[in-house]
Amino acid sequence: MALGCVWIIGIGEVDGVAQTVAAQLKPYGLAIEGQKWPIGEKQAWLASADAAAAQAAHVVIVIASKSDFDHSNTRRELAFFRLALQTQLGKPVAGFVILTDAPEAGSSPTANTQFSILGDWEVISGGNWAAKVVARFHAPRQPKWPVKLGLIAREKLGVWLTVSPLPNQSAKGCLVGVSGNEADISFHAVGPVGGLPETSINEYELKGIEFEAGGQPFKAWALQNTIGPEQAYYVRLEGEPSVIAVGQLPSGQVDGVDLITVA
Repeated sequence: MALGCVWIIGIGEVDGVAQTVAAQLKPYGLAIEGQKWPIGEKQAWLASADAAAAQAAHVVIVIASKSDFDHSNTRRELAFFRLALQTQLGKPVAGFVILTDAPEAGSSPTANTQFSILGDWEVISGGNWAAKVVARFHAPRQPKWPVKLGLIAREKLGVWLTVSPLPNQSAKGCLVGVSGNEADISFHAVGPVGGLPETSINEYELKGIEFEAGGQPFKAWALQNTIGPEQAYYVRLEGEPSVIAVGQLPSGQVDGVDLITVA
């Protein structure tokens, strides 16, 4: 595996800006790699995450117009890309956004009232943006999500979302729901973090739960296994949801859930 790089993603006609950004980072001694984002391709995030992981991308910089970055399909694909990349590398990956049409630096391009997978990808501009990238390259921060999320894709086994407690914590049961984009869940299991479990003993499992949260309908699966810090709840996704609901299952009842925006 490579020693580490800054991974630049260009969305749309931004080649000139991408070249300028790469040139401004090179004096800091960072390796620069990247790609043109394949708009409209099915599961484009998967091959992109594989390529970025092979180069050990420590920091991602997205370059796009505000409208291109705000597009729900693109944001969902970038969110899946981030989860897959972090899962492969086993550590957080910082992200920044450079908007080509007068961004307001320091804020997220869209307002987020819930947790968001891309919520901490800072819009950067001005004279000191390169120093911020270098700082995150050497000192990544954990995302501020209520749980640890990951994504595993296998050609014959499908796409699996992984949910783990935060460090040094455990959970009594876990529920995952999906909403939007005709997404659903088709299987679940519990096992060690790092790979799909070969076997799973599921306690008090529930399938096909339907509920509403945040004004959106969810389809969910759940179980009551105690999940320790080194374990994960695995759910196989059908489609790519716009919002994920995560909670516990105390006494077999759906309790309050946290909503995590994907797109």
